[in-house]
Amino acid sequence: MIRVEDLRIAFDGKTVIDGISFSVPAGGSLVLMGKNGAGKSVILKALAGLIEYEGRIEIGGVDIRKLYQERFRYGADEASVRVAYVFQRGGLFDSMNVFENVGFGLRRMGVDEEKVQQIVTSALARVGLRGNEMKMVPELSGGMQKRVGLARAICMQPNLILFDDPTAGLDPILADSIADLIVEIRNTLSTTSVIATHEERVARKVADSVALLYAGKIVYMADCATFFSAENEYARQFIEGDIEGPIDIF
Repeated sequence: MIRVEDLRIAFDGKTVIDGISFSVPAGGSLVLMGKNGAGKSVILKALAGLIEYEGRIEIGGVDIRKLYQERFRYGADEASVRVAYVFQRGGLFDSMNVFENVGFGLRRMGVDEEKVQQIVTSALARVGLRGNEMKMVPELSGGMQKRVGLARAICMQPNLILFDDPTAGLDPILADSIADLIVEIRNTLSTTSVIATHEERVARKVADSVALLYAGKIVYMADCATFFSAENEYARQFIEGDIEGPIDIF
């Protein structure tokens, strides 16, 4: 589903991502981990076509430079690639209620209003927010805002969902419920997922594989069980939070 080769990203002459390569199979789930500023969100933005990069990124066998030049519509054939991005802070419009936020993309694509009503209602039910359609964003808790963002993403019937720190700012119980929801969405909709997070508990629940970023490179990548066995020196230091080790804490 995703193939990244020799990805390089720099801002103002400073290299952030330095020649990384990885792949994620269709229906798989990759978690990106690393300390703050490691480049987790930058990789997601590159996958979404939001920033310039060097190297090659393919999604569904299509170079994303070509992919994002095309205009996809709701209900396209199954061979089409549809990508949804769940922003760290929800990316919601304060001036719109919950229903309007979730249905925003569908309406922009010209989907029939009756169909919008059906899709949005179903999506809100899936994330446990049915009955909250008319609430405004400032009325919502942090966890509810995360769920609205998820509902908006699944409305687009995506093949791939990119999650940028989906549990940031939530208490452990809410974070766990969001992680459960990510797993449920992936399993029921057969989506591929890439999740940027620094939370071990979330990663253990949602990941098939984990990639650890440091100094612009993937210093260790393994399946979830192997990664958290902490046999690798980079993974061990990150998991245990040690000051001593190959990762510079400053």
